Amino acid sequence: MEIWSQLNVGGPYLWCFALSIVSALVPWVNGEVILLSLTALVHSSSARAMLVLCATAGQMIGKCILYWSAKGMIPLGSGRVKETVAKWKGRFEKSPSKLLLLVFVSSAVGIPPFYVITILAGVFRIRFGPFFTVGACGRLVRFGVLAFVPWMVIQWCR
Repeated sequence: MEIWSQLNVGGPYLWCFALSIVSALVPWVNGEVILLSLTALVHSSSARAMLVLCATAGQMIGKCILYWSAKGMIPLGSGRVKETVAKWKGRFEKSPSKLLLLVFVSSAVGIPPFYVITILAGVFRIRFGPFFTVGACGRLVRFGVLAFVPWMVIQWCR
């Protein structure tokens, strides 16, 4: 914790939140590495849980920006791309629960990349509330596992 007192710039929670927003918007900035790095600096379960919440909140704020940008600003063009988007949109409109399942799996596991699924959710114009709720739950699971499993293994090995 000495590094944070020396820097005196808000501690690991503010850094985790801010860097998680950046990682949600810039695909090559890895939010998982950021979270793991910052969990190494805290020494309690409550501090780890707070980092998980900060990472989840930051990621979802960034994903909201992507979602709303895709919903209104990404032109579909014409021809093949537009036809493909219309075909997939039609499939998901018949079964919206499949799209929400895809959002959850993507946000929790990372396959397919949540960045891409977020953009597609905006392009397909799925309702924001369910997208946000399901995405946040998936991110919470993902970050919770990342923050607590290594700590639990270390505790078990002692």
